[in-house]
Amino acid sequence: MSVALVFAAMGEAVQGDGGKTIQRKFKGSVVFKISDTDDIYTLDLKGPTLSVTKGEQENADLTVIVDSENMLKLITGELKPQQAFMRGKIKVKGKMNLAMKLTAVLTATRKKMPTAKL
Repeated sequence: MSVALVFAAMGEAVQGDGGKTIQRKFKGSVVFKISDTDDIYTLDLKGPTLSVTKGEQENADLTVIVDSENMLKLITGELKPQQAFMRGKIKVKGKMNLAMKLTAVLTATRKKMPTAKL
């Protein structure tokens, strides 16, 4: 599983009715900086068009800095966002009230992740 796949799934999760439900809980923009690969993704749940794009948006409400291993653990549920923050595995800058609601986005993304079949 790759980080690019995670953000592709997040992009799917914010489309349609599911995206509108997430937007009601989490109205803002988040920049995810993947520290070990220097990849940057932006989740925009502010405007009429909800999206996940590669690259950085200026004036994001929240910036999350995390390495790829811990990003994957957040998506799989092995690591909870609050635990990751307390243990120093992620760094968060910006509106902390949005950071507390990040679980809704991660849960919706988890549901869109492809599952391996034997």
